Amino acid sequence: MIDGIANYAADPAVEARCHAATAGIDAAIDDMLPVARAHPGRDMLGLMLQAGLPMDSIRANIKLAISGGQNEPRDTIAGTLWALLTHPDQLAAARTGEIPWLQVFEEFIRWISPIGMMPRRIARPWRIGDIDLEPNDRVFFLIGSANRDESVFADPDRFDATRDTAKSIAFGAGPHYCIGAWASRAMVADVALPSVFRRLANIGLDASDPVRIGGWAFRGLLNLPVRW
Repeated sequence: MIDGIANYAADPAVEARCHAATAGIDAAIDDMLPVARAHPGRDMLGLMLQAGLPMDSIRANIKLAISGGQNEPRDTIAGTLWALLTHPDQLAAARTGEIPWLQVFEEFIRWISPIGMMPRRIARPWRIGDIDLEPNDRVFFLIGSANRDESVFADPDRFDATRDTAKSIAFGAGPHYCIGAWASRAMVADVALPSVFRRLANIGLDASDPVRIGGWAFRGLLNLPVRW
């Protein structure tokens, strides 16, 4: 499904796999509807049913939660582990509390933004430099590029968990600011990172398999070989 969301080249094979995935999600929702209606709970599906949302909106919101609640946190957790394992001095500072885990998290999503690009459609005539944009033109906002803007961040290509990331736009900005930002911060900074390094005290990279990074709309590690 995520590949389909980012299928800007309109690859028919990717589109077909996306439709198959979303059909599977719809089928799973349909299987749960009788249970959710018979036993109203505080889960996402149950709450939206109780609120009376149209089924089209319920299906879309669940798919959005899957994409935002699994894809980016997965990439962020794996990527931040790799960043710390390749910067042992910063890992040591995070383990002692000298650098808060939240600060490590914020620097990683600036450094390798899990959502590297956001597409938008122009709503009204606009001019940027010498380029005229008309309504319905499509543009890409390159979040990953903005977060490495050398006029905003000193030595932006360097991972530095002590840096001030206040101007990072990894979660977007304005009315489109990510609704899951604080859930993501809690999931990664409060739970995942300290848990991994507490439970796997001797974790290290497996140098026999180099780490690979891919994607530009959704960007992250394609593998993370480790041993402990």
